[in-house]
Amino acid sequence: MPSLDWNRKWGRMIESFVPNREEEHFGDRWGDPKLFKPLLAVRKRFLDPYLAPGQVVLEIGSGGGRWTQYLLRSADRVIVVELNPEFFAYLLQRFPRDAGRLELYQTSGYEMRGVPDGTVDLVFSFDVLVHIDPEGIAGYLAETRRVLRPGGRAVLHYGDIDKPIAHANRGFSRMTRARMEALLAQAGLRILDHDTELLFHSNLVAVET
Repeated sequence: MPSLDWNRKWGRMIESFVPNREEEHFGDRWGDPKLFKPLLAVRKRFLDPYLAPGQVVLEIGSGGGRWTQYLLRSADRVIVVELNPEFFAYLLQRFPRDAGRLELYQTSGYEMRGVPDGTVDLVFSFDVLVHIDPEGIAGYLAETRRVLRPGGRAVLHYGDIDKPIAHANRGFSRMTRARMEALLAQAGLRILDHDTELLFHSNLVAVET
């Protein structure tokens, strides 16, 4: 099961990244949301309907900004919570005109203590919880509930070992739909939409406080 040390490898990867024709920005190798049909479907169902002008949005695990670019289109402020601070310089370089709207927080793991209670409209995370153990996901869910305003929402992507590809991948956490729903209930988050069909190794869930 992926540990915090295992997840720190992404910081080492960004340090050696060189743009090329196949991967203009770090992370595009895992699917460009502008071009890859499954991710276009994710955008249509699990991102666009939850974005609104003037929001404070928090992203757990930005990576190279593959999804941050869409959050910045309408948000007043985007708080990036990252285990790997190596991504911060990359984000500021990629989005220089938006640097004043980016707030960068390095987590020690599964916590967002630098973000005050009840100050966030939307929490978004993609391709991060797939690599975090269930106990860590529970920690992030509790923190998500804490930072969201009343009526705030979250869109979360996680792995599902009921799907063969995730089951065979040692880098995926031992999560299932049932386990995620139990953790969400424990955190006091109400499910708005839960999909197990769009992606072949993972699921998406939208929740609110």
